[in-house]
Amino acid sequence: MEYQDGYPRHASDTVREAMADTPVAIIQGARQVGKSTLATMLADNSPHVVSVTLDDPATLSVAQSDPVFFVEQAGDGLLVIDEAQRAPGLILPLKASVDQDRRPGRFLLTGSADLLQIKGVGDSLAGRAETIELMPLSQGELARRTTPEDFISWVVAGAPGTGFPALEPSSVVAGGYPEAVRRSPSRAARWFTAYVDRLADHDARDLQQGGYPDHMRTLLELIAAAGEAELVKAKLARTMGVSENTLEAYVRLATTMRLVTVLPSWTRSPRGRIARRPKVSLNDTGLSAQLAGFTSAHAQTVGGREFYGALTEQFVALELRKQATWSRLPVHLFHYRDHDGLEVDIIAELPDGQLIAIEVKSSRTVTDKTWAALERFRARHPDRSVTGVVLHGGTQVAHLHGWLHVLPMPSLWLH
Repeated sequence: MEYQDGYPRHASDTVREAMADTPVAIIQGARQVGKSTLATMLADNSPHVVSVTLDDPATLSVAQSDPVFFVEQAGDGLLVIDEAQRAPGLILPLKASVDQDRRPGRFLLTGSADLLQIKGVGDSLAGRAETIELMPLSQGELARRTTPEDFISWVVAGAPGTGFPALEPSSVVAGGYPEAVRRSPSRAARWFTAYVDRLADHDARDLQQGGYPDHMRTLLELIAAAGEAELVKAKLARTMGVSENTLEAYVRLATTMRLVTVLPSWTRSPRGRIARRPKVSLNDTGLSAQLAGFTSAHAQTVGGREFYGALTEQFVALELRKQATWSRLPVHLFHYRDHDGLEVDIIAELPDGQLIAIEVKSSRTVTDKTWAALERFRARHPDRSVTGVVLHGGTQVAHLHGWLHVLPMPSLWLH
């Protein structure tokens, strides 16, 4: 288990497993989530390591002028390349090197952008590389739990256990960026402001070589204000005063920068999932709260409850997305909405077709109406094994009808 600022990073074991049998491991995530620190800690366990960062202009110049020499500089050791997206021209020489020598653990790359979406990348490294998504700290990591939380596996096992505390709004509003969580709320707010400014003014412009950064902050603010919501491109484009094509370019850039996450719509047919609207959110509820001007105190007001509910749904979806990186069970996450208006917040689909249908309620009380949508969803899919979960803000625990679990939200990481 690797640690960052005293917090365990549960993805470290996943990266280590990839390095044990794959030539290229890529740690991918937004700026400041801890990629470089994790790569450095993992590299410390290797006997011969050359570590370079492309944030250094001199190093970047060598990577661009002599990429073949650059990828071979570690010899038989491990080459760690930080911020690899800055030199997309390295990918083809890296592929050629791997094809000549397929030893596992030769390269460890980090990237603040999706390498497959960067202009100039000449190959996908298919069959040669494994990408591990590193997100802001999970709640289990923030609680310094050394055993990685695995909510879906726990639910499949029957969700045993009681005595979970109520959800504290501060957990939702703080998020999980390492630099932000160790500061006071006022200092975290200033950090987030500077973070977004630099992403919009520098990183976005750099990635697009001068294109599309002008409205990046506006896009992030609008997505933040919705929590976890369906992406209605026409409405969002009108609000921003741009064309739908331009809006799509902005969303694609924000996704490439790992700032925006996408939750596809679940249908029986994979083709249908592509056709329906996905839900989108920012990669961290702390970032969303800051851009929306929302604080923990607002969560206690009548006017703030609606946004807090949307933020809580985003919070749960992000925690499950983080856990999917290290979960014992491969899981794919979706949302559900059909033509009759039936909606389920989150659908977790397992390889055997089993479905975990999850409703998120920020309120501290639940009634039988709370799981009505889950009952309807289960009735519409009698050929599937459906387990229902209601995650709420209180402390009530109940297991009903042999398929439905009512659980406090902290059970996500305290199970």
